[in-house]
Amino acid sequence: MLHPIRWLIGLVVLVVLAAGGVAAWYVFGGSTPAKPRLSTSATTVAGGPASVDGTWRVAPGGNVYVAYRMTEVFAGDVVHKTAVGKTPAVSGTLTIAGNKVTAVRVSADLRQLTSDQSRRDNYIHANGIESDRFPTARFTLTRPITLSEPLRKGAIQKATATGSLTLHGVTRTVQVPLEARWNGPTVEVDASGIPVLLADYEIDPPDTGIVKVDDHGSFELALTFAPA
Repeated sequence: MLHPIRWLIGLVVLVVLAAGGVAAWYVFGGSTPAKPRLSTSATTVAGGPASVDGTWRVAPGGNVYVAYRMTEVFAGDVVHKTAVGKTPAVSGTLTIAGNKVTAVRVSADLRQLTSDQSRRDNYIHANGIESDRFPTARFTLTRPITLSEPLRKGAIQKATATGSLTLHGVTRTVQVPLEARWNGPTVEVDASGIPVLLADYEIDPPDTGIVKVDDHGSFELALTFAPA
């Protein structure tokens, strides 16, 4: 007959091994997508309006998304992994006049955030950003963006947008470093490294007991606009 103490030790070992296996798969499985960045080798496309001036609307597509980028911590702050979740459900408009971007409004449905781990995606519906309670993130430009020159076809321009970000029901002013390029039929806009301190948006950093999340992270986006 198996001694109770030995049985208990064996059970503990099995639990630890099982948890370790799950944690290892969670940490080392999947991959981390690169940050969005406009390709310097892209060429212009025939067609589109004769001028970039006017209002442009987000055109859905495989390369259109809003994303979060956070650091997850395992094993008592020993192992760190970057987690990225994207939602393709983005809408919005962009208005350009000469060398100024005069208006930007972008909304993203956070209920459609997906990453390389379904456990993570399911967890944030009711925890962290609580996407079931606060389904929409919004950015609204509050100050016109002045470009160094009007957008030229094929040329990348860098700028910083000042606006309000609404997340988890809280609105804060943010600075968004971005790249933009007019390709003819479309205007592409990429941005990364938009800092987010979770406490500023009344978000409790997720902590499942196996993994916890840093109290800060960033948002990023890749958008394609077509004439409205």
